[in-house]
Amino acid sequence: MIANFLDSALVIDDLEKEAQPLVAELMKNDIFAMHYTPNQLFESNKPVKSRKIVFMDLRLQEGGADLATNIGIIRNLLQQYIANSPHSYGLVIWSKHQEELKSVIDRIEKDKASYTLPLFIIGLDKMKYIESGYDELFADMEASLGKNLASNFFMYWSRLVEKGKDQSITALYNLSNNGYSTLEKNLQFVLYKLAKNHTGIPNKPSTANYKLENDAVKALADILNYDLINDHDNAIELFRPPHDYQFTGDRAKLFDDLNARIFIDGSAPQNAAAIPGNVYEILEEENIFIVDGAPANSRKVVIELTPPCDFATGRNGTLYRLIGGFIIEAPAEKHLKDYNKEHHYKYIDSISIPGSANPVGVRFDFRYLGTIQERELLDAGKYRLLFRVKDKLFADILQKCGSHASRLGIPFIK
Repeated sequence: MIANFLDSALVIDDLEKEAQPLVAELMKNDIFAMHYTPNQLFESNKPVKSRKIVFMDLRLQEGGADLATNIGIIRNLLQQYIANSPHSYGLVIWSKHQEELKSVIDRIEKDKASYTLPLFIIGLDKMKYIESGYDELFADMEASLGKNLASNFFMYWSRLVEKGKDQSITALYNLSNNGYSTLEKNLQFVLYKLAKNHTGIPNKPSTANYKLENDAVKALADILNYDLINDHDNAIELFRPPHDYQFTGDRAKLFDDLNARIFIDGSAPQNAAAIPGNVYEILEEENIFIVDGAPANSRKVVIELTPPCDFATGRNGTLYRLIGGFIIEAPAEKHLKDYNKEHHYKYIDSISIPGSANPVGVRFDFRYLGTIQERELLDAGKYRLLFRVKDKLFADILQKCGSHASRLGIPFIK
């Protein structure tokens, strides 16, 4: 598993003669590796490009330096030169004393706000390999990670993404390659069509500055998703009975943030075009979409709910379908209990959204349904784009709105 995950490594050791055999072993296994002494990194004063694994000698400063001093050097190197950008990597500490490894882990855990923490931290005895060779290196690493199911899964996932990415790119190249003289134009055409198809953004003056490149990335992500599923071999084991997993920390905040990743597209404010799923704050004091009796201090909002087929084909002309609602920060149950009727979209009680320090509750009222001209929706004095809901949430809101609008019912005499 770990050998498939690794494609690059960084070895940090103050003694080159002890580091070079490890570098040679990694290179022999098709893993690009480089060695630096701590002083070389400090003198370069620039970050090292991300590596999948970092081998770090614990005794980086010999001559009587105590454990705390050496751990301080490691933390300084991680913060300034190695882990200062989000990327997944593992950390191997060369130490034959397990109690020293625990001290390293305890200190690094305190730095979670300063840099990207390692996916895993394991300890191996450098002297074993110096004296007996590196034949058992990967087996020892596997053994150290044997019980770390989550790390094993993410290493598997990382490798799967790399492979799926290459398959997706190769497939598009093969579709487009009628000769290298036309390849660039053909690829540009294919990517343009994929981007247009993703959101269905129509060609008109108001969308001239829309960043279609964002939709090209999202379209390729959809293709990648299917390549990953098809390539997954079901060999990885992650969940073992009994499934009594626990979370140490703020569970409510965890769920708010997870739901935000699943349902909210925070990049939407970069795009000025009005597209389905956009959520806007109402800036006017008088507006037909303001929900009567909305909680005090709530932000009055609308969601653009034009069906994607109408939006893509332009059948709605310049009219946009909106539904009114509100957003309230840190909502108590009493704030939302009156907004759980059949005419409400009532499934977002707590979620993180861009621009709010606290989780928010969101309600949409299907009775506040109407259409306005595009120029009015894009008027910066009337509406401000906050974020966009992702496809799953958009589809659910649209479906429940349609169900509410099409209900019939029978007025029995009582």
